[in-house]
Amino acid sequence: MDRIACGTHDRQITAPCSAAEKATKNHLDRIFAKSHSVNRAEASAKCPGRRRGSRQGLR
Repeated sequence: MDRIACGTHDRQITAPCSAAEKATKNHLDRIFAKSHSVNRAEASAKCPGRRRGSRQGLR
């Protein structure tokens, strides 16, 4: 969620995992559905345990 909230593109999220970009998009779709969100900012704001403006967990 931190990477999503910071505006990281799907390709950049996927690269370190050696996964397909489509997999990241599928995960995002599930996140949006479960959080009843329509975009990354809204989903990030609804994420429990994530502090607003936090960049924790990013390398």
